[in-house]
Amino acid sequence: MLHPGESERRGGLRRLDDILESLEQLNLHDKTELPDHVAEALVMLGIEQPHSIAIPQLIERVWAMQQPYLITIVVERRRRRRRKVSTETGATEAH
Repeated sequence: MLHPGESERRGGLRRLDDILESLEQLNLHDKTELPDHVAEALVMLGIEQPHSIAIPQLIERVWAMQQPYLITIVVERRRRRRRKVSTETGATEAH
């Protein structure tokens, strides 16, 4: 089950991902003209005058907007147990 806010996060991420995919396809096919439906979606995201911005720069902007939506997985590093060497006996003790 999704916790509160998860469906909004996924929806926002999906919209950005769809726009990013469109921009990447345009860039891949060396297109320089932005279709109106993509430009409208970019304006809805807050990017003003998207027709005046090069597609690679638009990709960078949308990618930057996507970053806060991505889940960061923090991998906790296990601490190694240190072994203390006894100076008197030369034996090791686990701590």
